[in-house]
Amino acid sequence: MWRKHLALLVYLALSPGRTRAREHLMGLLWPEKTQAHARHSLNETLRRLRGCLGTGRLLSRGDAITLDDRGLDVDALRFEAAADANPAEAATLLSGDFLEGFNLDDAPGFEEWAAVERSRFRAHAAAVLVAVGEAALANSRFGEAERAARRALALQPYAESAVRLLMRGAAVVGDQAGALAAYHEFRERLGSELGEKPGRELETLSERIRGRRWRRAPVGVAEDETPLVGREDALRSALTLVAAAATRGLRLLLISGEAGMGKTRLLGECLDRLALDGAAIAFARPLESDHDAPWSTLRGLMRGRLLAAPGSAAADPGALAVLAALVPELAGRAEPREPRDHADVGAALASLFRAVAEEQSLAVAVDDAGYADASSLAALRAAAGAVRGLPILFVLTSAPPAPDAPAELLRWYAAVGRDLPGGAVRLGPLPEQALQTLIERLAPWCGGADRDRLARRLAFETGGNPFLADALLRALREASALRQDVLTWPPPQATLERPLPISVPSLARMGILARVAQLDDESRLILQTASLLGRALDPALVAAVADLPRPTVEGKLPILESRRLVAFDGERYVFEAALIAEIVRAEGMPAGQRRRLRARAIEVLGARQDLESRVLRVELLARTQPDRQAFDEAIAVGRVALQAGSVRTARRAVAAAERCREADPACDRGAVDALRRALDTG
Repeated sequence: MWRKHLALLVYLALSPGRTRAREHLMGLLWPEKTQAHARHSLNETLRRLRGCLGTGRLLSRGDAITLDDRGLDVDALRFEAAADANPAEAATLLSGDFLEGFNLDDAPGFEEWAAVERSRFRAHAAAVLVAVGEAALANSRFGEAERAARRALALQPYAESAVRLLMRGAAVVGDQAGALAAYHEFRERLGSELGEKPGRELETLSERIRGRRWRRAPVGVAEDETPLVGREDALRSALTLVAAAATRGLRLLLISGEAGMGKTRLLGECLDRLALDGAAIAFARPLESDHDAPWSTLRGLMRGRLLAAPGSAAADPGALAVLAALVPELAGRAEPREPRDHADVGAALASLFRAVAEEQSLAVAVDDAGYADASSLAALRAAAGAVRGLPILFVLTSAPPAPDAPAELLRWYAAVGRDLPGGAVRLGPLPEQALQTLIERLAPWCGGADRDRLARRLAFETGGNPFLADALLRALREASALRQDVLTWPPPQATLERPLPISVPSLARMGILARVAQLDDESRLILQTASLLGRALDPALVAAVADLPRPTVEGKLPILESRRLVAFDGERYVFEAALIAEIVRAEGMPAGQRRRLRARAIEVLGARQDLESRVLRVELLARTQPDRQAFDEAIAVGRVALQAGSVRTARRAVAAAERCREADPACDRGAVDALRRALDTG
């Protein structure tokens, strides 16, 4: 009898207005009885409940019964109230099925109602768990995302949203096998139990994961990638804009920070998530030498997957003609037409972006945008203003904007939140707690008090710089003999302010040089040669200076990438960080070899007439032969660069000329001063 008393309370608590007609309740709970007996049973149930709960709790109003809900607390109602507003809170209320273990065999109507409610709550709970898992994935809490996905699948075994979350979470951490295993298990379950196949979206995701085309780097590099720790708030803000671009139209994300703070790493995380979800990615990473090359960043974006994006072929032929005049690879699609101005190029880009975004969402990313040429930045900004409402995300990373930053970059910062919807994320030093997490990931040999001590030393010596902290931890992984020296800190009777015997930059150099030492002879020679020739690796130039066949150089570049010494940015190989090139150049080869390679580079560059080769040659001459002839050549290059509007190149040439003049005071000071005045006024 008591089970029906409880059933009556539950049913009234979940009924509209907490009210049900007497006839309805009688038929629901006592269907096997005559009407008179059923009415008696209902009255007896109400009498007993009023005796327990008070006479004012169950009210008779006409032919209906109402449950007074003052002070009433129902977990199911709390769950439904929190489900949409706060999924994380709602998930804490999930401790079992609706009315788990409760049944009324002689009340089929109630059992049918309970079964429907149970199914509804299961579906709602699975949706809540997927939402919680998506939030965890957005914050890189991958274990939590996996647990939420599996709980959702336990409730709704055929929920594609849950298996999609499980697959994406596994893929983001590099577990391709786990992601595909989840897909195959789901596919087999659907086929054997329902005779159906997964939806096209899920199949496409599995194909994307299987092909790994969405990843920015080869498998070996991605698996050894630095963990993204201490950036939860920054990543959450960035991914919020990513989601807004996909659902509400164009967004602009600006990521700034000093060198080594992880701008490229955060950008890569955002692009990986977008690509995994099927977005088209256009990526360019200009170098300092690209700043004075008009349209170099635009060409980088076009070559960085934009040309191959679905929908690009549907762009307006006139727009393609304008772009073909700037990007040689487009000449086969349209007859080139010289653009009238930057606005003309911006309109052409907008047409191309629009065609791509009609097929799939699009991300246009420029890493180290402070090095991008002004023409490309201006045209991109014009294009962004013309594609509002489309699922497009523009992302730029740069050093924190200063008054002397490139004017076009400052215009982007001025536009965010005003002319273009979006936001800015600034990355600062990692706190000590984040450094401890980094140690847990990269230095499992270090635990307990040693971990705390190492975290304090990292914080003190690196200032929370993620690149230097990563370099130190990898150095300790390569050179275990250094660990005790690093952990014996602070020394007895010492304070944190006391100078330390080993600095993190020293350990960083040791770690990088340890990686270089493990290379084969040809790979090491290629890296040494490239370190003398700038941030980007020109295979033809490196081959000529190192006296190696070009195919050999190109075949060794993936080895250097796997050792985290160089990276492929979608268009070319570059040193992963400027610090690596500096260390290899300064300490990664004997002085005699360095002198010989520089002499050979000067000779090879002498046969090249492009401005970058000429300025690189005078920079090398200023280091090795700072005489009057080198001075005159540097002045000549500076003048040519000024005439071409290549301001940064001109400054490099002036610096080389001044180095020559320091070595030979007889050099014409007036020529240097004239170039400086021209730079200042230009």
